[in-house]
Amino acid sequence: MLVLSEGQWVILCNLDTGNSPGSTRERFTIAHELGHYHIPEHRKQLLAGCRSHGSYAGAFDGADSSEELEADTFAANLLMPVDRFVRKLNYLRQTPLATIRALRQEFDTSWESTAIQAMRHDARIITIAKWKNDGFAWHRISEPAFKADGFRKFQLRDMAALPRDSATAAALSDADTGNDHRIHEGVLTAAHCFGWVAAGGKRDILIREEAVRNGRFGVLSVFSTLESPQNGTKR
Repeated sequence: MLVLSEGQWVILCNLDTGNSPGSTRERFTIAHELGHYHIPEHRKQLLAGCRSHGSYAGAFDGADSSEELEADTFAANLLMPVDRFVRKLNYLRQTPLATIRALRQEFDTSWESTAIQAMRHDARIITIAKWKNDGFAWHRISEPAFKADGFRKFQLRDMAALPRDSATAAALSDADTGNDHRIHEGVLTAAHCFGWVAAGGKRDILIREEAVRNGRFGVLSVFSTLESPQNGTKR
């Protein structure tokens, strides 16, 4: 949290939630709290004596207020400047999650924050989902997929109902003691992933599913349009 103590601004990080010194998680947490300082209305609240509040370490995890989402967005753009980020994204010719892996290494950022930033600029990405070891955590649907394509109800939320041969199930079965960045890949249909999509209908497109284990923090899944291997165009 960001606190004003005896005239000094101080950022407090909880080591127990993964903010180990020098980690990507710590960098995002500090950038998030800098957002609370640099966004005028947030700073004014603290200066006016409003009580400081903590937030869970991790991009967009449990963000249930506009202030937290604003600080997350500030942090993402501070750590991954849009111009540099988009140039690198466009240069890479890999699948979406492999691209995210390269981008997070380039910018020294977390899987989650890099994936969300990539979804804003990579038209292939439809949905991002985060899984904890004990179940579903959260998901985000890209704005074009939500508004233009009508993919609005993500329904892969039950760990027990995941197809056994799905990429997410495979990543969840990987040991959580390490982070070897092994990406699992598979193909699903839109009707299987989203509600209100008729099986065999016009919107029931093939979707690439990619998933990776992020150590003890769970699994990140990315769902994107399937591209033709010949020319890279969307099907």
